[in-house]
Amino acid sequence: MAQGANVVIECDPRLIPLFERSLDGVRGIPRTDPPAEETRSPDIDFQVPSGNLGRWLRPDLDTFPAHGGYLRPDERRRQALRQRYLDGDDVLLVGIAWSSNNVKFGRHKSMPLSAMQPLTKIPGLRFVDLQYGDTGLERQAFEAATGTPLIHDDDIDQMADLDAFAAQVAALDLVISVSNTTVHIAGAMAVPTWVLLNAAPLSCWKRDGDASPWYPSVRLFRQTQAGEWTDVIERVAKELSGFAKD
Repeated sequence: MAQGANVVIECDPRLIPLFERSLDGVRGIPRTDPPAEETRSPDIDFQVPSGNLGRWLRPDLDTFPAHGGYLRPDERRRQALRQRYLDGDDVLLVGIAWSSNNVKFGRHKSMPLSAMQPLTKIPGLRFVDLQYGDTGLERQAFEAATGTPLIHDDDIDQMADLDAFAAQVAALDLVISVSNTTVHIAGAMAVPTWVLLNAAPLSCWKRDGDASPWYPSVRLFRQTQAGEWTDVIERVAKELSGFAKD
């Protein structure tokens, strides 16, 4: 778009409201099978898979811009959710997610919710469940063990309504999550985000370092031993204590 292109995005229909609000002038076409007739319009000069654009627009680290978020949530909904979650209290809202359903790598990227129990010992925080899927039993066990309830918003179904989920994430002060959709939504909106990474993470997170070229608001916490999350959570808890005091 910065180079003068008139952009049409064929994508999952759940993303169209978010993309069209965030990217002025972009037109979204729902991805269907077979593809919508609009995708074969004679007005379209070129077609390219979005991931392939990195070959030309992000060929090296120096071409990644510092940005303050390129996706924009529904601001009215964001404010309403934030006020509801705070309920008049002076606390920080921290969203958490702990599992990935990735068929190939999900088991390596995931942890049990119980592993996050040390985070509940830090005062001044209120935790919001950002984990997709049915988390009821895990949440009940977590709350029984810690005495700390998690906000679970039945009005938000991130699998069905990504625009609503974006507003929920944007309503928070911090997101702490394993590598899944949550962190990409949060990073794209420049929400402060701490990503908990397994020992051999996806290539987008690189092999070392605590920063992400894709998302300036993201901080990376890496496993030092495959399958072991204890030290990761200990480091996060220490940093979270300082974050709460600030």
